[in-house]
Amino acid sequence: MIRIAPFGKLRGIDAAGIRIRDHFRGSPENADTPVFGLGPMRVLADTQISPQTGFPMHGHRDFEIVTYVCEGMIAHEDTTGAKGTLRMGDVQAMTTGSGVMHSESNPGSDPTRVYQMWFHADEAGLTPDYTDLVSPPAAEPGAFTVYASGAAHIDGLIRIRQDAAVMGTSLQRGESILRELAPGRLAYVLAVDGPLAVNDSGVPQRGGVEIRDESAIRIAASETPTRVLLIDVAESYVSPTG
Repeated sequence: MIRIAPFGKLRGIDAAGIRIRDHFRGSPENADTPVFGLGPMRVLADTQISPQTGFPMHGHRDFEIVTYVCEGMIAHEDTTGAKGTLRMGDVQAMTTGSGVMHSESNPGSDPTRVYQMWFHADEAGLTPDYTDLVSPPAAEPGAFTVYASGAAHIDGLIRIRQDAAVMGTSLQRGESILRELAPGRLAYVLAVDGPLAVNDSGVPQRGGVEIRDESAIRIAASETPTRVLLIDVAESYVSPTG
């Protein structure tokens, strides 16, 4: 089963300097709808932040949060004393665990766009921690770079505490890549920069596609070069937080 989510049909919020469009959000109004979540993933947001704006200090707990920077830069700081700046192509994985306060802002002069993914942790009350993956290695031809993974069968550059993996690659026009999907797994593919064809279904620029009950995923850059993100999650998972 393939479900296409065009960017133009995503819902979200607009605030001062911030525009969020949700592929998934596990909020009460989305209960019993396809956008409530995918396996342990409860949020997947395409977020734009204007220069010199952002999110002030706010809290999270018992989520594994993975951030991928599509454009611009994002500065972060949290109550563990950690701080840093991520730029286009960089990735951060954060264990919010027993609770952490953090801020995110765009210190640059150009707009920033990021994807943020929230996964239920596999255990409550973990020690808060984070890892910044700066300039991750480019994927080999025909392969993905796995940025973060907690799946036993998928090795990643960063370990997260959930049976999920976040990976990326770049495709030139006319190129394609094949990714097998193990039994009991679900996937979501993001067309970061340009349109894609996923198992022969068209996905518009910045759109997404949910994949269930498929043994393999063929992803092709149909018109222009584009980056691709793929999120692989277990359909059944452990989470003390539900």
